[in-house]
Amino acid sequence: MTTVRAAADPAHPEGGHAILLLQGVAEPPADPRFRILREGWAKGTLGTEGWQVGDALLSPDRVETSPQGVRLYLGPRVVDWLEAGPVLFRLPGARIDAPLFWPDIPPLHGGSGHSLAEPASPAPRPAPPPSLPIEDPDATIALAPRPAPPPPPALSVPQPAAPAKRGSALPWVLLLLLLLGAGGGGAYWWFVLREQAPQVAEAPPAPVPASEPTLPPVRPQAEAEAPPSLDGLSVPEVIERAASPAAIAAEAARRFGAGRHDDALLLWEAAARAGHAAALTRLAGLYDPVGFEPNRPFRDPDPRQAARHYRDAVAAGDAGAAEPRARLRRWLEDRVREGDINAPLTIRDFWP
Repeated sequence: MTTVRAAADPAHPEGGHAILLLQGVAEPPADPRFRILREGWAKGTLGTEGWQVGDALLSPDRVETSPQGVRLYLGPRVVDWLEAGPVLFRLPGARIDAPLFWPDIPPLHGGSGHSLAEPASPAPRPAPPPSLPIEDPDATIALAPRPAPPPPPALSVPQPAAPAKRGSALPWVLLLLLLLGAGGGGAYWWFVLREQAPQVAEAPPAPVPASEPTLPPVRPQAEAEAPPSLDGLSVPEVIERAASPAAIAAEAARRFGAGRHDDALLLWEAAARAGHAAALTRLAGLYDPVGFEPNRPFRDPDPRQAARHYRDAVAAGDAGAAEPRARLRRWLEDRVREGDINAPLTIRDFWP
């Protein structure tokens, strides 16, 4: 018995893509075109341009086989027209006529009832204005004549001094003045300074008693400065002021323990981007369905995100990621046996 199931394509989290799993079908049909119908509607057949009255066959983007059955991959030209609810699925090439409950898959181009608009062609650029003809290519623009620079100032040439006349009395006058000055200075010392010399003589300094040499105080060895406190700072301030990615990750762990889960998520993401391998493991644990805790900070788990971060943490060298990664792999294998169509894709994408 053939069962048809639909789910969002995890490779396109932005929406607009889905996977149809034909359980019980081992080989892809030669003609994979199908119909999607809704009962009770005047326009009850889905076509490439939306719901219509006439018959229409739709083609999948690609077809693959898997251990669970044949997979039909659908793109926005089909998914964007569908809303959550029951429809009928018919694949004439495999003689399949089965009910199908379409899940709530976000559209990529605006949702059902909106045509897929082609990108508008860019408006033509206006032609540049015609260049004006140049009558004389060698013509130059006449500039106003510059005023003539002022003439340089005339340099005065020093004239040689006239030679002194022979027989001048100037040398004798200078010699006489020197002799008078020397005699006056000697007389001033003999009659004035010599009498005051004993009075201004200073007494010899008193001997200083010997004492122990004063040694400079010994300061204790300076301790390493404590890292600045990051408590009370916003997330961007913590990222800016933290001394290292490890300090960012430590502050994330402290805030997570204090119940500030959104701050912890942002800080672990920043530390991971900076190369802190253990932060990748902590991020994976937030998404991991094994031991998942709701609203810390996510409402639902995300196995693909957990698998992605565990893989990156192992590649970055965090030995602590190996055990939870193996545990997540076992959980996904259990989901495969239960018929989950996304679990084998996650294993294929994030495990060798």
